[in-house]
Amino acid sequence: MGNNCCRPERCDQDNAPKCLTNGVLECSAPLSEAISKTTDAWIQLAGHAGNFIPAGPKTVWKKQPRDDRQEGQCLKELMRDKVKDVVPKFHREIECNDTIYLEMEDLLKHFRDPNVMDVKMGTRTFLESEVRNPELRHDLYEKMIHIDPLEPTEDERNQTSITKLRYMQFRERGSSSASLGFRIEATRRSGEPPNTDFKKVHTKDEVSSTILHFIGAEQSVCKQFLRRLQEIRKKFEASEYFKHHEIVGSSLLFIYDCDKRANIWMIDFAKTTYVPGRKITHLTPWMQGNHEDGYLTGLDGLIVIMTELSGRLEQSSNGEIINSS
Repeated sequence: MGNNCCRPERCDQDNAPKCLTNGVLECSAPLSEAISKTTDAWIQLAGHAGNFIPAGPKTVWKKQPRDDRQEGQCLKELMRDKVKDVVPKFHREIECNDTIYLEMEDLLKHFRDPNVMDVKMGTRTFLESEVRNPELRHDLYEKMIHIDPLEPTEDERNQTSITKLRYMQFRERGSSSASLGFRIEATRRSGEPPNTDFKKVHTKDEVSSTILHFIGAEQSVCKQFLRRLQEIRKKFEASEYFKHHEIVGSSLLFIYDCDKRANIWMIDFAKTTYVPGRKITHLTPWMQGNHEDGYLTGLDGLIVIMTELSGRLEQSSNGEIINSS
């Protein structure tokens, strides 16, 4: 039994999910055919396109790389942690058609015609292992000057090369990740296509305006989001798991619907990594080797913004005009 729980359950096309979000899959139907017929069942946001398959009325399958099972292991452990109520419920790993999937709670099942926002958390969105190589790279220099021709230093111009660390830090300074500890990756409002064009949203005022536009100036939605952020903060701080893991590339998924139901979950743990012999504060500024990620810096920043928006919307309900443009 101990060995079986470490291996994904196997299935084939004949045993693919029978009940999909938008209908019923016949046992004889190829899985790829079922996927093509249900592409609208899961909203695809930044970095998620093609990764999710509606698996049933209450679950989805998330595709995993064969050589990296970190996210599945993380979700298993989080199901026993203080934060289990603020992450998607994890069911099992499944192997189907030589592909590994994680079966987890479909967060959209709680909502009718949902609006969704993906917020990438942390002041650092790359693993330390990704930037240890001191090699100077011309391709990254070219990418940098394509974004901002004035960014390179005199030495970098002479070398026409930079390290990956230099490039990654440059990219994060261009968003709100470095300054606020989070950045808006994507939104999808009901009746509109997904929007991922937030590269120029990096000041606090710009972020506040973007969030206000997303929630449609709904005071009750804003208050629900604020309470949930405070709950996540409390559970995060009580988590034993996160005291010893760096959280890189993880997001908060904001969802609300036409009935003004709203909630937030922590998602995306593929780069959540155990750090031996060190306790992570998630607040201390990052220096190479300390593994700090700034997750709580971003969470605290979101709480401040949502608190301010809630106050503004309360004033609006008393007759004042709020600009969400």
